[in-house]
Amino acid sequence: MERVTKINDPQKRDGGPSFSLPEDLIIEILLNLPAKSIPKLVVVSKLWSSIIRSKHFIDIYLEQSLTRPCFLISFHRDSIRFFDSIPLQSLEAASPSSSYTSTTSSFPLSLNTRLYPLSYNVSPPVRGLICFQDLDRVAVSNPSTGQFLVLPKLNTRRRGISRFLGYDPVKDEYKVLCMTVSQVSGPVVSEEHQVFTLGGGAQKKEKEEATWRMIECKVPHCPATKGICLTTNGVIYYGAWSTRDRATRGSLIVCFDVRLEEFTLVKLPNGVEIDGGDTDQSELVNYQGKIALLNNSWVQNIYYGRFDMWVLEDFGVKPEWSKISIVVPSWNDFVGKRLFDCRGAILSSGNFIFSPVYSDSPFCIISYDREKDIGRKVVIEGLGNNLCSVSVFLDHVECPILL
Repeated sequence: MERVTKINDPQKRDGGPSFSLPEDLIIEILLNLPAKSIPKLVVVSKLWSSIIRSKHFIDIYLEQSLTRPCFLISFHRDSIRFFDSIPLQSLEAASPSSSYTSTTSSFPLSLNTRLYPLSYNVSPPVRGLICFQDLDRVAVSNPSTGQFLVLPKLNTRRRGISRFLGYDPVKDEYKVLCMTVSQVSGPVVSEEHQVFTLGGGAQKKEKEEATWRMIECKVPHCPATKGICLTTNGVIYYGAWSTRDRATRGSLIVCFDVRLEEFTLVKLPNGVEIDGGDTDQSELVNYQGKIALLNNSWVQNIYYGRFDMWVLEDFGVKPEWSKISIVVPSWNDFVGKRLFDCRGAILSSGNFIFSPVYSDSPFCIISYDREKDIGRKVVIEGLGNNLCSVSVFLDHVECPILL
C-alpha cells in the first residue's frame, strides 16, 4: 500500500519535478464524476482524499445532485440487493406507453448469513443514504457508491420492530433510531429506544465513540409505517398505533426531532386511521415538501385507481390537514388486475407516481399529472422479470459520502 501511494502521489515522488493540480480544479473534476467513481480516487493522493472527505465538497456535490434528482428502484434476487438509479428527466419526458432502458447496478449485501425477506425492507433515502435491518443487525448504505456499513449490535436482547434514518442539518449528522420490544403478541408498544450517530461524511466519529445510546420516549406507541425525514427541519415522521392490539389501538403520527432526540405527536383528522391489514396499507410520503398520509386501499386501488391522501399543511401550534382524492383516468387500461401503490409526488413537477407491488412482467410505472388530468405508463426495460421486494423512491440524490 505504501508503494502504491508513493507512485501515485506526486507530493511523495523522489527526484524530478513535482506536479499538482490546483484544489479548485480537482473539485471541478470530481463534481463532474458519478458518485460511484469517487471512492476509487481517495488513493490518488492525500490532497484528493482530504477534498473528497471534506464537508465543503460533500455539500457542493449534494447541492448539485438536488438539481438532477432520480428514481431509486430497489429489488432483490438470490440474496443480492439491486439498486437502479433512473434520472427523473428521462421519465418525465417520456410519452404515453413509452419505454426507458436502464442499466442495473448492484452490489452484494450479504452479511455472512442468510438474508431473510424482511431484511429487504429498505428505508426511504435521506440525502442519498438508506438504512435496512437484518434480524438484530442494522446497516447504513450508500447505493450510489455501492458501500454499506454494518452498525454494532443493539444493546439489547429484545427483538427489534422498527428503525428509521434521519439527518440533523444543524450539526450535519445522520442518526439511526431503533425500537425494540420484549414480546411480539398482545397490546405491544415500543419499550427500548436507541440512537446511533454517524457523521455527515466529513465529521465521522471515532470508532470507540460509535455506539448505541438509550434515549427516553414519553409517548408509548407501536410504529406502523416507514419513516420520512424532512432534511429542512431535521424531523422524522412515521405513522403509529397507540398499541398493536386491534381492539384498542388508536392511530397517530409520531415526530422525532433528530437533533433534540425528542418525540412528539400529531393527531390525525377525525375518522382517519392507520391501516395495516392484508388489503389496506397506509404510507407516509413527501408531498411537495410536506408530510402526507396515503391510503393504499386494495379495493379502491385495483378497481378504480383511486387514492386518498391527507396532507399536513401546517406543523405549528395547531396542525391542519387537507384531503386530496386522486383518480387516475384509464386506470384499468394501464394496470389491468395488478396491484399498484402510490409512491408520492415528484417535487419538481408534482406528478404522482405509482408502481407495482410485485412485478411478474417488465417493470413499469404510472405517472399522473393531476393538473392536466393525464396519466401515462412507462415500461422500464433492463431490470428483468419476477422482481421481489420492489421499492421505488422519488427525488433520490447521488451522494459522495464514504462509509
